[in-house]
Formats: sequence, C-alpha cells, structure tokens
Amino acid sequence: MLKGLNKNKISLSEDLHNYCDEFKAFNERCDRLCEAFVNIAAHHESISSYSVRGMKHNAQWIKYRINELRERLLAIYERSLNER
Repeated sequence: MLKGLNKNKISLSEDLHNYCDEFKAFNERCDRLCEAFVNIAAHHESISSYSVRGMKHNAQWIKYRINELRERLLAIYERSLNER
C-alpha cells in the first residue's frame, strides 16, 4: 500500500457520526420547510405562482436528498460488513 493513502481514510465511526450530523441538519431543514408549507396553505386564500414554484423546488430537493442520504447510509452499511 502507498504511504499516506491510509491517512485520509475515515474510520467507520467517524463516517457514521458525520452522517448523523448531516441527517440531523437535513431533518431540521425539512421541519422548517414543512412549517412554511403549512403556514402558506393555512394563511393565504390564494397561493402565488412564486410560492407554488418554491414549494415544487423544495419538494424536489427533499426527494433528491432523501435518495442521496439513503445511498450514503447503504454505503456505510456495506463498508461495515467489509470491515468485519
């Protein structure tokens, strides 16, 4: 193995800790978005096209991030199996 190659490798526990931090931040942002959607729907008789566009954009972002986080968790899981 090349010198220094192993230095950049993150331990499984560090990787999982980083993932948990990222997932926590994702959940907090989702919570704020959901609250905003509830407020817009509850307090506006008509929703503007800008609001609809923003909701659509954020819904697509949430779907993308959910898939990305799922894939990353699967990779960490597979790594844990290989390190046994």
